[in-house]
Parts: sequence; structure tokens; C-alpha cells
Amino acid sequence: MNQQRFLFCSRCGGAKVRRRSPVEFECEACGFKHFTNPTVAVAAIIANRAGEILLIRRAKDPGRGKLSVPGGFVDPGETGEEAVRREVFEEVNLQVKAFQYLTSFPNQYQFQDVIYPTLDVFFTAETETFAEARAKVEVQSVIGVAPASVEFGEVAFPSVEKALRLYLVRLHRG
Repeated sequence: MNQQRFLFCSRCGGAKVRRRSPVEFECEACGFKHFTNPTVAVAAIIANRAGEILLIRRAKDPGRGKLSVPGGFVDPGETGEEAVRREVFEEVNLQVKAFQYLTSFPNQYQFQDVIYPTLDVFFTAETETFAEARAKVEVQSVIGVAPASVEFGEVAFPSVEKALRLYLVRLHRG
């Protein structure tokens, strides 16, 4: 969990902010309470008819050069399904219509020396082919791989690794 504290109140600008719990800060001047709840992110494990899954190689930190699955943060007013559909198109140019919930895991996302607690929500989907897939925003490359050949040591985030491992377990049961 991020131990960085707020130095100034986001309501009144006062400099007397104290940490009341791991997730709560309170301004002594105006009484405003700020909570550091997790940010919601979504990601998709997409399989094609050939049995491959789509991985990306990240173009930006955190995890630049590492493997992941398409995904990103949920925008205000968006459902998880809308967000994963948007993120998949923005990152890999695929328009996938049907997603199924897989699991969720807590994660930490470090950006500009700040660690953001996140809740990563994973979905699965199927598409005929990855022929239209191409690297777009924040993606270095797009890779189709057999699920059993995923190099877990190259995966960018622990939550993505856990989701991929769960996907493999369910795939072999199915």
C-alpha cells in the first residue's frame, strides 16, 4: 500500500492533514475526509479460433517491454464491459462484442513515483482471428501465443499473471 500522505487538503488547501487509517486522511482545518480507494482497471484475455491468446508488449512504464493483456482504467460513468471493449479497441484495434467476467485481483500501479492501489477486473472473450489486431496506443507489439507457452517471468503485473494462470486452469478443466 502506498505510504505517501497528502500534505495539503484538497478542499481548503490547509496544511494540517493527518492520516486516520491506511485509506483515510482528514484535514484538521476544515474536517474534510479524503479516502484513497482503489482505482478500477479492466483487462481482457482474448482467444482466437486457433486456440491462441492475444498478448501485448507494453510500450510505456510501468512494465515497459513486458507482456500483458489489453486493458486500462475505467472512465467515470463507464461500466466494466464498456471500458474493456473501449480499451481493447484503443490498444489492439479489435472490436470484440461479448466479454465474460473471469476474476478480479488487487494490484499496485506505479505512475510518476506514486503508487495507486487498483482493482483489476479480468474478462475473457473469443474472436475468429487476430488478423485485424495491431499495436495502437501504449502498445509496442501484439502477439498471439498458445496459452501453455506464456512466459510468466515476462508478465508485467502480478494480477495479470494470476488471471492468466486461472485462465489456463479453467481451460484445461473445460
